[in-house]
Amino acid sequence: MRIPQIAAVLCAALIVTLAACASPKRSDAPRPFVEARPSTVQLLVQNRNFSDVRLYAERHGTRKALGTVTGKQDAEFTLDWPGHDPLQIVIDMVAGPRCTTPEMLVDPGDILELQIAVVFSDTTCRRG
Repeated sequence: MRIPQIAAVLCAALIVTLAACASPKRSDAPRPFVEARPSTVQLLVQNRNFSDVRLYAERHGTRKALGTVTGKQDAEFTLDWPGHDPLQIVIDMVAGPRCTTPEMLVDPGDILELQIAVVFSDTTCRRG
C-alpha cells in the first residue's frame, strides 16, 4: 500500500470517527428552558365542622377515596390527574349527611381549596 492510500484510509477513518462522536445522543438529563408538566392536582381541605368527613373524588362517574379529615382540622390530598377533566368532591360526614360539590374543570397543576362550614348545610354542595 502506498503512503497516499494509507493517508486516504486514515483520513476516512478519522471522518467516520468524528461523525460518530458528533451524532446526537438521547439524554435523560433535564433540558434547559423546558418545564416538566405536572400530572397531579392538590386539594387543600379546611374542615371547620366538629364532625369528621370522608372525601371522595369523582371523575367521569368513577369514585376514588381520598381520605378522612378530622373535625376542626386541615388536610392536603394529591390526586393523579392526566388532563383537562371535570371533578366533583363527595363530602361524607361520618354519622351524618352527604353532599357533592358542583362539577369543575380541573387541569394538572391546579390547587383546589375546599372549606367545610361549621354548619354543614352552609357548605356549597348538592345534598343527597
